[in-house]
Amino acid sequence: MNIEKHGLAALENQIRRELGFLNYPPANWVKPLNNVGGEAVLDVAVIGGGMCGMAVAFGLLREGIRNFRIFDAGEKGFEGPWATTARMKTLRSPKHLTGPHMGLPSLTFQAWYRAQWGDAGWDVLGYIPTDIWMDYLRWYRQVLDIPTENNTRLLKITPEGELLRLFLGGPQGEFDLLVRRVVLATGRAAFGGTRLPGVFQSLPDNCYAHTEDVIDFKALTEKKVLVIGGAASAVDSAAAALENGAKEVHLLMRAPEIPRLNKFKSTVYPGYFRGFSTLDDETRWRFLHHGLGSRVAAPRLSMLRLKEYDNFHIHTGVDVNAVRMEGGQIQLETGPKSYSGDFIILGTGYAIDIHGQPELAEFASRILLWRDRFDAPVDVASEELGQFPYLGPAFEFLEKEGGAAPFLNRIHLFNAATTLSHAAVSSDIPGVNIGAMRLVNALAVEFFKEGATAHLEDFYAYNDPELLGDEWRDEEPS
Repeated sequence: MNIEKHGLAALENQIRRELGFLNYPPANWVKPLNNVGGEAVLDVAVIGGGMCGMAVAFGLLREGIRNFRIFDAGEKGFEGPWATTARMKTLRSPKHLTGPHMGLPSLTFQAWYRAQWGDAGWDVLGYIPTDIWMDYLRWYRQVLDIPTENNTRLLKITPEGELLRLFLGGPQGEFDLLVRRVVLATGRAAFGGTRLPGVFQSLPDNCYAHTEDVIDFKALTEKKVLVIGGAASAVDSAAAALENGAKEVHLLMRAPEIPRLNKFKSTVYPGYFRGFSTLDDETRWRFLHHGLGSRVAAPRLSMLRLKEYDNFHIHTGVDVNAVRMEGGQIQLETGPKSYSGDFIILGTGYAIDIHGQPELAEFASRILLWRDRFDAPVDVASEELGQFPYLGPAFEFLEKEGGAAPFLNRIHLFNAATTLSHAAVSSDIPGVNIGAMRLVNALAVEFFKEGATAHLEDFYAYNDPELLGDEWRDEEPS
C-alpha cells in the first residue's frame, strides 16, 4: 500500500495489520496473584506515561503481560516535558533516530511523518520540531491504545510482605493498590528533584524559577532576566525570555569559555547501549565522569536563537558566591563583578539525592548507591556520581545490606538516574528501545520464575491431543 498517497489512516491500518501478524496483544500468561486477604494484585504499575513509560507499556503488551496500569501526573496529551518545560524549537536528536518503535518499523517517527507530509516533506525536514515530536507521541499512545491514567501522582511505596503497596493521588482523591513490581519511568527530576545551589535558596519564591518549572515567560516582558547555566535548558529558557519581550537577558555560566562539544553524541550506537551495563564498575564510572566533566554544549540551533538579539549577553567564568535583594532587584555577587536583574532562571540541572525523592524516602537508606559499592580512583573522584543508584540487570534497586530489604528488587528505576548503571537507555530517544526491551524481557523472566510451579502443573495437566485416532487405519495383527 502507498502510505504517502493514502496518509495517516493507511499507516494506522498497516500498523494494526502488522500487530495482527504479531498476535498482538497475546493472551495474558502471567499467573494471577491475590494476597492472603483475597485482594487482587496488579502485576506491574508503570509510573510515568511519557515516551519511556509508553515504550515499556507496549513492550509488556507485546509479551503477554497484560495485568498492568500506567499512571501519569500530567494532563492528557501533556505527558513528559515536550509540551511543558522543553523550550527548544527542535530536538537535539537528528530526524533519522527512530523513536520508541520497539521493533515495528511502521511505528517510527519517520513512518508517521512521511505518511502525512510525504517523501518530499521528509527530505526537507531538518531537525524535528518539538511540538511535532509531541504530536507523534500522542499518536503513538492512540494507535496502540495505551490506557494511561492521567492527573495521578505516586505518593508513597510501602513494602507489604513480598509485595508493594502504592499510595497514589488522582482526580477522585487518594487511593492505594497492591503490586508485584513497579516501574518508575519518571523523567529527569525524579531522583532528588532539581539542583538548587544553596546561594539561591534565600531568594523569595517569586524571584526565580528552575528550568524544570513551568515559567510564565509573558510575565518577563520588559524585565531584566539573569539565566544561570550554559547547557540546553538554560540557553532555551534565555531564548524564550527574549522571544517574549524581556528587556535584557544575561546568561551566566561557570565554564571559562562556551562549551562546544557534546561527548555523549559519540555514544549513540548499539554496542554502547547494549554493552555498557556489562562493563566493570571503573570503566562505567570513567565514561560518565568524562562525559559530564567535559561539559555538554548547548545545541547549535538553540544558540543561534540568541544571536539575533542585541539585548542578549553571555558571561563566562562566572561563579556566583552571594545573592541578595536590593531596591526590589536581585543582586548577584561573583567576586570581581556583580549582576542585577528582576528575575533569575536557574539552569542548574538535577539533583541526584535519593533522600529527596518522596516516594522512596521511607527506605532510601537501605538502597545500594555507587558510593557503597565502588571506591573511585583519585583522578576521577566525584561525590555526585557516588550518589547514583547501583542497579541490577533489570534496572532494579539492590540492597545496601543483604536481607535487610528484599522487596527492593521489585522496584525498577527507568529514568535518567539509571545512566551510570545502564547508560542513557531510559531517558533519551536514541536508546529507549534497547532499554525498554531489556526491562520487559527481565520482567517476563521474573514472572515466569515466580509462577514456575503453577506453570509446571499446567504442563503436567495439559491434555489437548494432537492426534485424534482417526489419522491411520488399524491393521490386522500379523
